[in-house]
Amino acid sequence: MDPAGVLLALEERKKWRERRDRLRERARQLQRRKAYLQRELARVRKKVSEYNNLLSNLKDVRLDGDRTPPPAAFR
Repeated sequence: MDPAGVLLALEERKKWRERRDRLRERARQLQRRKAYLQRELARVRKKVSEYNNLLSNLKDVRLDGDRTPPPAAFR
């Protein structure tokens, strides 16, 4: 192989290694983001569950309480 071809091959190898490193770093970033979003989703699901329980309890209290009719609408 001639010297120009060797230099070209070395440059190509360097370029592909740099590209591989960039892709690996991007994959790590995406993994971190995915983990963050999964934690956030779990937190939101927990809040939704808490609010659903609270709402259910409020409905139960209203159903068990006295059944006064709502005020008449304004005319």
